[in-house]
Order: sequence, then C-alpha cells, then structure tokens
Amino acid sequence: MECVNVISDTKQEFMGEVYYRCGYYFQRKGKRLHRAVWEAYNGDIPEGYHVHHMDGDRSNNQIENLALVPGIEHIANHAREESRRENGRKAIAIAVQIAPEWHRSEEGRKWHSEHVKQYWDNAPMQTYVCDFCGKEYQTRCVRYSGHHFCGPNCKMKYRRRRLAGVYES
Repeated sequence: MECVNVISDTKQEFMGEVYYRCGYYFQRKGKRLHRAVWEAYNGDIPEGYHVHHMDGDRSNNQIENLALVPGIEHIANHAREESRRENGRKAIAIAVQIAPEWHRSEEGRKWHSEHVKQYWDNAPMQTYVCDFCGKEYQTRCVRYSGHHFCGPNCKMKYRRRRLAGVYES
C-alpha cells in the first residue's frame, strides 16, 4: 500500500487522487483524507467511531499516525484541550453578541415560529394540582417555579385573596 504524498501545505495525494486542505482537513469531493487512508488499510469505519490523528497534526495523514477511537471518547479527549475550551468560550461570547440581531431578523422569527409549532405538537402533557381549588389539571406548559392554577379564574381568585391578606406572599 502506498503512503500519503505531501505535495504542499494545501495539497496531498493518496492512491492517485489529490486532496486539498479545506478548513482543518484535507478533502476531496466531501471525503476526508485521513478517513480514506484508514479505510484503505483497515476497511470500513464502524458507525460511532472516529479516525484520530495521534500527534494532533491534522496534516499528518500517514497510517502510522491514525487510530480508530470511539466517537464519544474522541470528542471528550479533544474537549479537555485548553485551546479548544478557549476557542469555545470565544465562540460563545461572539454568539451572545450577535444573537439578538438574528432573533429580530425575519429569518430568526421564521425559525422560531416553525420550531415552536414542532415543540407544541410533541410536548408531553404535565399533571399539576391547582394551588387555589386543589383539582388536578394537565397542560403542555412546564412549570418550573411559582404557583400553578388550572385556569385564569382560579389564578385571579387566588390573587384577590392574597391581596386581601388571606394568603402570605
């Protein structure tokens, strides 16, 4: 079996096909070079497994540098790297800054409209006891804290009595 031929920093060849650096990995028509090398030497990659660059250099696609690892283990190992954690913190900070603009955009409003409909169609029913009348009732709303009422009448009766001093705040 032949080795990976490094042509340049952005170009590598394997089994007569040229792969180009696209982002972090060398690819050709959506196929990543390190996966092609692993499969050429070892066969199909089982579902749930990843091909890992043992020395951390994603441009070193020689078979000796590749290992098959369970995907969950692979992700967990990389998540522990401080550089990845720092990059994640930076990405979150950027997302927090630009999120309000996207949420106000036509695209953001459309996305939320579609997803809330999907959520409500599939949301499980929850059972609660009304704080005013004591009856059990069901709703798709998840109540994390505060008072629970079976309807607006019980809610208003409870509030009026609390204002009159019948209940503590």
